Amino acid sequence: MSTAAGRNDPCPCGSGRKYKHCCLRRDEAIAPEDLTWRRVGRAIDGLGDRILGEALQHFGRDAVDEAWAEFTLWEDEDGFDPDSPHIQLFMPWFLYNWLPDPEETEVPEAARDTTAAQACARRTGRRLDPLAARYIDACGRAPFSFHEVLAAEPGRGLRLRDVLLGTEVFAFEDSGSRDARAGDLMFARIVPIDGIAVIDGCGTAVIPPVEKPRIIELRRILQHEPDFSAALLREAELDLFELYHEIAGRSLDPRLPVLQNTDGERIAPQRLLWDIDDPGEAFAALAGLAAGESEEALRAAAEHDAAGRLVRAEIPWRKPGNAVHQSWTNTVLGALRIDGRELRAEVNSAERAARLRSLVEERLGDRARFRVAKMAMMEQVAAEETEGERREREAERARLAESPAVRAALAEHLRGFYRDWVDQKIPALGDRSPREAVADADGREAVAALVLQIERDGVRLRPPLDPAIARELRETLGLPGPS
Repeated sequence: MSTAAGRNDPCPCGSGRKYKHCCLRRDEAIAPEDLTWRRVGRAIDGLGDRILGEALQHFGRDAVDEAWAEFTLWEDEDGFDPDSPHIQLFMPWFLYNWLPDPEETEVPEAARDTTAAQACARRTGRRLDPLAARYIDACGRAPFSFHEVLAAEPGRGLRLRDVLLGTEVFAFEDSGSRDARAGDLMFARIVPIDGIAVIDGCGTAVIPPVEKPRIIELRRILQHEPDFSAALLREAELDLFELYHEIAGRSLDPRLPVLQNTDGERIAPQRLLWDIDDPGEAFAALAGLAAGESEEALRAAAEHDAAGRLVRAEIPWRKPGNAVHQSWTNTVLGALRIDGRELRAEVNSAERAARLRSLVEERLGDRARFRVAKMAMMEQVAAEETEGERREREAERARLAESPAVRAALAEHLRGFYRDWVDQKIPALGDRSPREAVADADGREAVAALVLQIERDGVRLRPPLDPAIARELRETLGLPGPS
């Protein structure tokens, strides 16, 4: 079965008819590599079950728990779990690669130097399809690694780049290729066989682009080894499994992130309230907090009484933009509202609340008397609201999301946030800013992955992130557009 059937041979499909009278015409219209893929599929059909049966005889029934402990880095105290989301990765490794630790095993000594697949091939002998025998050998030599999806042909396969080794290959695969997108990452073993490559052993969790900097960090460590190669990846298998479990844990059991504002402070909305003597005097003292906006413009938007006295006004509290990049917008830190003899303010962190209180009292002195500060606990509000109130809130949010004014304001806010982001220290980049990180090849690759993640996450926002923001990020950082 390692070569195509002859015209007069029985058809490989099992119909009992000659090949020329059955599938020959159909196969002649198929690319040679696709025919090879089909032959490989037929040759290894049921092979895993046969090797598993051999493994239980060869190693003994307790060996699977021993291998599972090693695969999970001895952190799973419950033992082998056939329903684990990692089973599609574990079983191929156990069957084709695992050998017991001679110092820490109950496996009989005679079985310690031969994998289950090798034992199956040896026992089957000449009865084993030669293509299946070559497949067993290829699986034993192929390392597991992290791969980036470059392109997908749904139902056929994936164009992949090995992030650690830098090699590219088209790998035949049916189910996973249907949902994969360019930029996705996967932990898998790519097996070369008869001029093609197939995926055998793959983590269930699709790894998002945001995890790529961690993989690049591991690559940087491995590249310091003098014999960096596929062979080294096989030796570093447990290091790869450790990173895989770390990343997969975040994907399979996502936790709510700790949200931070542009100053790196935890998001905790705060409301502050002062009693003031004179709204006009308060406005004149506080208008300077609106960096980048003139007092005249703010006054023109304010509400005045019949005598021309200011009675209501809104003042955005803004941080001046970056002096080097003058086109950048000023970051909004909070909002103040004067309403008669009352001054209200809203900010999104306890630190900003403290700074704003100090600024207001410094500028107004005893002409502003602080009354109360209240933290707007979003979780508490959500828990206390009725179902009707929740639906009304969500409907209002949906209406706001469709408002052109709100969409424009949000887009401008996010544009300012991401313009600041390029100069913020990012832990995933080794506490470098994206602008600093793009100076070297590894950093550039990591930043490109983070920008792709920003773009993907933005699609799920309501309203969606303006695509121009991601384009501006790439232009600012000198990155190519998405492939």
